[in-house]
Amino acid sequence: MRRSRANCSSRATIMLSLNLPSNFSALPIVHKVEQRFGVAGFARLIKLLELFASSPSRDAGLIALPVSDWADALQVGPQDLGFLLDYLAKADWLTLEQGEEPGAPLRVTLVDFAAFLPPLELPKVADQWRCWFETELSMPPLLGKDPYTQDLFRRWCASNVTIEDMELAIELARKANTAPSPPALHEFLKTVRNTKIERARR
Repeated sequence: MRRSRANCSSRATIMLSLNLPSNFSALPIVHKVEQRFGVAGFARLIKLLELFASSPSRDAGLIALPVSDWADALQVGPQDLGFLLDYLAKADWLTLEQGEEPGAPLRVTLVDFAAFLPPLELPKVADQWRCWFETELSMPPLLGKDPYTQDLFRRWCASNVTIEDMELAIELARKANTAPSPPALHEFLKTVRNTKIERARR
């Protein structure tokens, strides 16, 4: 098992990946935030994007947190938090939404969130999926070499299944208390893909 894992290259966790454009600090909104709120405003903008990168709803550009968590994450008081987010909302960089019920989370949706998403990792051959499963999910090497499993891996390559798709399928499997084996995840992938199709139709 050690030999097999050593032959499989590791990867950075997509959940925490963030793609900042090379000219980020020169973007008009970033320049305006720095002028209005100083270097602290610039830093809080970066922290906001880090929250986006780790959000379970980042594929929709959404970050939903209690107001207190927002204040803690951006290291700012509630009043200054409101000033910053309202400024960004008026600049059409994000939208704000909060329910009326007590303790309702503050939902922030980035307008142009796709610009900050990393390129999707897309395995091209079955062996890349095998290595990913062995490294990330401690899958026994024999299961990865099983003909049925190899066939699933090839199907995923042919249909352009991404690592992000697979991570969403794994999350569904965990919620269903199902072990994340390749055959089980193949079924959850169908739900992931159907959800994306439905979202694209809206």
